[in-house]
Amino acid sequence: MKFVFPTRWRTRVAVLLATALVSAGAACTESFEGGDACPSLCPAKPAAFRDTTIDAVTLDTTLSGYPALGLSSTLLLANRPDTIITRNVIRFDVLPTSFLPNKTGTTESITTVDSVTLILPMDTTGSRGTVPITVDAFDVDTTVNDSSQVVVKSLFRANRLLGSVTITPSTQGDTLRIPLSKALFAAKIAAGARLRVGLRMTGGSGQLRIIAFQSGAGAPYVRFDPSTDTTYAPLTVSPTTSLELATTDVNLSYMLYTLVDVGSPAPDAQTLVVGGFPAYRTYLRFNLPKAITDSSTIVRAEVLLTQRPSRFGNVNDTVAILPIVPTTTSLVTDIRRILDLSAEGRFASLDSSRLVPRDSGQRALNILSLARSWATVAADVPRAVAFRISIEGAQPAEFRFYSSKAAAALRPRMRITYLPRTQTAIP
Repeated sequence: MKFVFPTRWRTRVAVLLATALVSAGAACTESFEGGDACPSLCPAKPAAFRDTTIDAVTLDTTLSGYPALGLSSTLLLANRPDTIITRNVIRFDVLPTSFLPNKTGTTESITTVDSVTLILPMDTTGSRGTVPITVDAFDVDTTVNDSSQVVVKSLFRANRLLGSVTITPSTQGDTLRIPLSKALFAAKIAAGARLRVGLRMTGGSGQLRIIAFQSGAGAPYVRFDPSTDTTYAPLTVSPTTSLELATTDVNLSYMLYTLVDVGSPAPDAQTLVVGGFPAYRTYLRFNLPKAITDSSTIVRAEVLLTQRPSRFGNVNDTVAILPIVPTTTSLVTDIRRILDLSAEGRFASLDSSRLVPRDSGQRALNILSLARSWATVAADVPRAVAFRISIEGAQPAEFRFYSSKAAAALRPRMRITYLPRTQTAIP
């Protein structure tokens, strides 16, 4: 026989079931303070992402003089009176005094020369100027202290002219050839002397970028015929230098280098500079709450900088600004030393940003992977980042930003989006 609940019983059972469901639902909307038991029984509502912009910069500064003398892979030769004027020096301290005629195995002394040419490989992406300019080559060798820029600049004069060529930078190909004086070159070989060439641009506004090094060696070279007989194979001379009692690094610095007549103006206290010529780098150190760096998942981290327009750079040119990662501990206090020991940002998965030097307004530079790493690095490693410009030392473009000494609304800040980690405990 089938048993049927009385109507009043069925009503009571329904009420009890409804009450139980409501109680269970209420239990699942409690806070996470009940420990691990609730999440294991109830689907937990995820915590909300938090977005904050904070004045986290404790130190910001700009350093000049990058890259170090002679260590740029390219040389900037420019005559742009409104922004930059430079000269270049290339040293050939060892000249051949003999040759093998047509590789016959019989050595002959070089007594006459022909077709002496300075050959300069060019990075055509750095060429600027649509009117003809003249590139002059001078003999800048001297027995006086030629590590002094004042001394070297004084040697760019008419009675030391080695040769000239007139070109239009915007149409110049990937190789620039400058004929040099045969008589002067032959005299140096006969005297066992050295050749040190100074380059200067005149006659108009323009800019050239010369490739200084390729595969670790000097790229420019001098080519000449060691005889007036045109059947002889030409010889080439690569850049070399040797300074008395100098280290290898110092010799490398003076083998090919740039002299600056007009360059980037020094920034004031309220300005940070990245790039320019000679190039600047900017360093920023942060102090972030441990609740963010150690107890949350960071999903966005940006350095906010307010850009000021700069006339150093062509209108509408976009230029890359690159992050670099300081890795030293707090025992190293010299900022230049800190930057010298820093790692390129790409090794920390930091991307470059492309900006227009003449623009203004707030800029957001992504440092997410770096900010995430701060939870795992040692406590004595400062939380910091630095920025440099691409093709540093071979272009005049620069970025100017307001520093921490500017008005409050213009100062560097950090914007972070993070997810707080849920604290759980066994009940």
